[in-house]
Amino acid sequence: MSDVLGLGNYNKSSVSTNKLFAAYANDIIDVDTSNGYTQGLTTDQKGEFATYLDYCFFVNGTDDTRSFNGSSWSTSGTVNRCPIAKYIQVSGVYAYLGYVTINGEVYPSKVWKSGLPYSNAPRWEIEWGTDLVQTASSAVITSANAHFEDYGIKAGDDFWILDGDNAGQYIVYTVDSNTQITLTETLDSNDSSNSYIVGSNYIDVRTDDNDYIRGLGENSNRLLIFKLLSLHKYNGSSLVEVTGAPGTSSHRSIVNVGGYTLYFHGSEPKTTGIYLFNGLESVKISKLIQPYIDGISASMYPSIVGWQEGDWYRCYVGDISNPQRNISVSKAVISYNVSSNKFSIDPINKTIKCSTKFLEDNQLKTFLGDDNGEVFYTPNGYNYDGDPIPWAMETGPIYPEGSELNLRFTRIQVIGRDARSVRVRYKLYNSPLNIDTQWQPLDDLENDKTELRVPSNHRQGCGINIRLEDNSNRENSLSIEKITIFYEIISSRTK
Repeated sequence: MSDVLGLGNYNKSSVSTNKLFAAYANDIIDVDTSNGYTQGLTTDQKGEFATYLDYCFFVNGTDDTRSFNGSSWSTSGTVNRCPIAKYIQVSGVYAYLGYVTINGEVYPSKVWKSGLPYSNAPRWEIEWGTDLVQTASSAVITSANAHFEDYGIKAGDDFWILDGDNAGQYIVYTVDSNTQITLTETLDSNDSSNSYIVGSNYIDVRTDDNDYIRGLGENSNRLLIFKLLSLHKYNGSSLVEVTGAPGTSSHRSIVNVGGYTLYFHGSEPKTTGIYLFNGLESVKISKLIQPYIDGISASMYPSIVGWQEGDWYRCYVGDISNPQRNISVSKAVISYNVSSNKFSIDPINKTIKCSTKFLEDNQLKTFLGDDNGEVFYTPNGYNYDGDPIPWAMETGPIYPEGSELNLRFTRIQVIGRDARSVRVRYKLYNSPLNIDTQWQPLDDLENDKTELRVPSNHRQGCGINIRLEDNSNRENSLSIEKITIFYEIISSRTK
């Protein structure tokens, strides 16, 4: 099986048309029926969906942009006369395309903005072609296959002649018909069959910084434009760079939770991590779990996938391996709660490739796609597609009398609710000089209050770390209320 290359939702406002789409192989699939639409897409190319004015748009950076109107997909007509793009985002009353290709020319730092709705449908106010005819000493140009009026071209728009003797940038003076425009200046030479682009709904984003657009987002009705090393916000008329904010390495890590936009940035170790943008500034929030962040493979930076579950931001980061800190988590999901400021790092038995929200039965649900052609709903049930869900927590190193005193740890008392069968393990710190590299077993919890004896052959040290873990298919409703460590002082350092 192959990767699910993208997920998108379509909930038409006027009728009860609800579709969950998946990009798979070279087609777009209706997930509920498993039927394809025979789109003939470039095979194995990631794709993004966005619904705008009752049309579901699909882009993948290579194939023509297309839209679904409730019954079929199309690449033709006014609605679809827009650039090829890698990214698409709806913000306010507009839709935006990022990292665009127009008439064969690639613009990795350009965003194209839709015009205002026209006849209750999208219109992008752009036209291009390869049949431009020009006359020397005349400002009139023609293109027999053009639709200048239909596609919303207007006076004042930029007009680029891409090749030939008259190549350069001009301004539209009047739109005379669907096939004729008058420019504000006359042309020098007779020429024909030239390529051109006309339209002004573009945003150039730092075209001189040797970086390119990596994703789009939205916060407080402002478009967010992410490069790798910079973040920009656009309010509909002006573009502002967010001071000191890095961008993202993975478009699919960008997720809104409440009024915040969270995303993953991966580049140099010092700046790699999870960031939270509050509308004004972007803050790295993952410093507390930096050893786990350091264990993420750099090859995963462009492929990290995020999604929202209530107040939780979750992102799939692949395998985490940091041998220096004895950290190893397979197929890891890093979760951050924006209300409690808490992190959780957990394994999952899926390789997540994409995510989307979908309104189903009047419930807004989260769906994930994996590397095995499967789409599944989360959170749902108490297992990973039939496999038990592992759970663990650590107290972190505890030095009851400081690092200067050697102790003999005797008992560990755990008070909890619904915690029967939870396993307890421990590590000793400075016993007497080194830290345990492996977790040592104690026993399982049996009652609401359980006391476990520390083995007599491994109980001396300055500090201790307690780990609780479970692996089951049942509802995880346990609560750990108190952990008490009993010990005796053996000796102290005098100098």
